[in-house]
Amino acid sequence: MRIEASTVHIQNQNLHRLTLNPEVTVRGGLIFFHGQGDFIDRYPPILKGFVDAGYRCILTDMPGHGRSQGRRGVVPGLSFADELLHDSLSSLEGEIIIAGHSMGGLMALRFLLHNLNLFEAAWISSPLLNPMLQAKPWMKITLPLAAQLFPSATVSTGVRSSDCSHKIERGETEKTQALFHSRISIGWGRDLLHAAEEVCEKFTNMAFEKPILFTQGDSDSICPIQILEDQLKTLSSNQISFKKIKEARHEPFCGSTREDFLRYLNYWITHKLG
Repeated sequence: MRIEASTVHIQNQNLHRLTLNPEVTVRGGLIFFHGQGDFIDRYPPILKGFVDAGYRCILTDMPGHGRSQGRRGVVPGLSFADELLHDSLSSLEGEIIIAGHSMGGLMALRFLLHNLNLFEAAWISSPLLNPMLQAKPWMKITLPLAAQLFPSATVSTGVRSSDCSHKIERGETEKTQALFHSRISIGWGRDLLHAAEEVCEKFTNMAFEKPILFTQGDSDSICPIQILEDQLKTLSSNQISFKKIKEARHEPFCGSTREDFLRYLNYWITHKLG
């Protein structure tokens, strides 16, 4: 795998991007979206199976995340996410896969439901189907008005490292540990809530007859697995795969469950993507 780092410019924002280039013949591309407070530099080893299978992968730090420009946790909105998707697509050809983790899993599902004919497959990791679950009671009540008056004001997500994996082993070094954060702007929180409502409403009518993999830890307190399981019960496609990772928290690709997770992900890539 050959990794290229670059800076892209979208809506006057400077964004950090990684492109993972296969050493084999390129058959298609994959666009990956990270989680809230997350960053892309930790994902090349997790996406290696896709790269080895011939997919060029594009990962971009959202504004206010990782090495991208902006105040921590402040994302301009869903229209920005849409523009980022189309910018990423312009660098790819062939079969396109959409993928994401947590907040990025919600984004990936939203993009999939809006563009069913555009993607050939999807991998959705621990999707954020209830963004307000961790919110304080006062935030749930005041969110509509607060988002209108103070969209760029930030609050804590309440997420801790221990919520993500059993060990504080998320690929950190002193340098990369500072790239994590636990902030979210009120305006972006409102947009995520709207996105989740839209996804859950459209989910039951999703007519996607191509391979799609959902993965989640059964001990996830950030995105409880029951929310996803209830949604999946409404779908009948035999192309849908669901892997419940035993004893894993929000990031099953970290810590003690990492090897089992990657073994299954790579099995799915081999057997479902050919």
